[in-house]
Amino acid sequence: MAKRKTKRRTHKKLSDEEASKIPKSMVLHLGSSLKNHSLSQLVKDFRNIMQPHTAINLRERKSNKLKDFIVMCGPLSVSDLFIFNQSSAGNITLRMGKLPRGPTLQFKINTYSLCKDVARILKHPKSVGRDSAEFRQPPLLVLNGFTNPSEASMHEKLLITMFQNMFPPIQPQTTKVESIKRVLLISKNSSTKEIQLRHYVINTKLVEENKSIKKLIQSHHNLKKRLPKMTNAQDVSDLILDPYAVGGLTSDSEVEDDAIVEVHHEEPVKRQPQPSGSSSTAATTAATTTATTSAAEYIPLEQESITTAKKRAIKLIEIGPRINMELMKIEEGLVGSSKTLYHSEITKSQKDVDELNAKHKLREKLKLERRSKQQAAVQAKLDKKKAKRNKKTDQGQSDDDNEVEAEDDEDEEAEDDEDMPELRAEDYENDSDLYSDVEV
Repeated sequence: MAKRKTKRRTHKKLSDEEASKIPKSMVLHLGSSLKNHSLSQLVKDFRNIMQPHTAINLRERKSNKLKDFIVMCGPLSVSDLFIFNQSSAGNITLRMGKLPRGPTLQFKINTYSLCKDVARILKHPKSVGRDSAEFRQPPLLVLNGFTNPSEASMHEKLLITMFQNMFPPIQPQTTKVESIKRVLLISKNSSTKEIQLRHYVINTKLVEENKSIKKLIQSHHNLKKRLPKMTNAQDVSDLILDPYAVGGLTSDSEVEDDAIVEVHHEEPVKRQPQPSGSSSTAATTAATTTATTSAAEYIPLEQESITTAKKRAIKLIEIGPRINMELMKIEEGLVGSSKTLYHSEITKSQKDVDELNAKHKLREKLKLERRSKQQAAVQAKLDKKKAKRNKKTDQGQSDDDNEVEAEDDEDEEAEDDEDMPELRAEDYENDSDLYSDVEV
């Protein structure tokens, strides 16, 4: 069977060090939220936001606990955990935790809209699936309305840092512009302190070319687009130069609401290598080479990258989901009753804070003591098992030695029996001494 060709220039494999720096996430919902079908669909839509570095096919069961997923996050190198939950009162919360030791941000979701709800309200919705090309790269994160980190409070600094570390950082020198297909906008309302999450896909179109050339380009990239009709045209120039060829003039108002930017695009081009020397020498060499060209004297083409700048109109099309939430509290740990660093509704005095700190220190001390006792007990059990195993091996060796000695004794007895004279019954058939007790 033929070996499949692998692309090495454009599809380079990441090293282990580079792969470890990419943040990976896991989105799940537990408890009574499994019965809420709308919330289950929101979890699936949120996984599309976090693509491609997320567990897209994760399935939860009713018997699963949060610790079950945390245990699996270590071998899978998961760094972020998003947990949707619904209380008995119907309140929906989102916990965003950083592995392996926290912190954990807890949000209260006020309202949300699914992807299918967003598509219904748009006039021209963008049709994207889970396996679309838009989800092969992480989105571009845009934070709006947040305070400058140098002037923000501690909890807002932590909030900004957590949002920024959701996706791998962008390197302006190496990142290609055409690889950015989506935008995740997280904006904060300064008056209501509400955080709004919006998800967009980037759509671009050429601005400089006229409408006829645009139709040709679109029909080339999209086979579903129809080619312009040229039944009444005598030449291809009629299609390009005549503004009425495709049904009217191109209006500038079509892109007045879009952002027009200049995009630099690198295109690989193969060219014949230029010989060194003067122009006359080059011309003579080229003529000689053309006259004596053969298969053995084939000169490979050199590949060069040419950077071209084109003006494009950028438009954002929302694909959902929409989430409106507010920060409730920040905890130091990941699970359990950990220390609360910030609470939006409860404020503590300095005396209460000191008492809580002392309480948490005592709890941590007791926890360390219990852990040390457990480790000592486990080690004692392992030592006992090891001693028992060694004892069994020693007994096995002694039994083997005894068996070897018994076999040696049996061999010696057999040798002694061989040295004794052989007794035969035929030799004593006529001997009267053998029948002296028998009465005749």
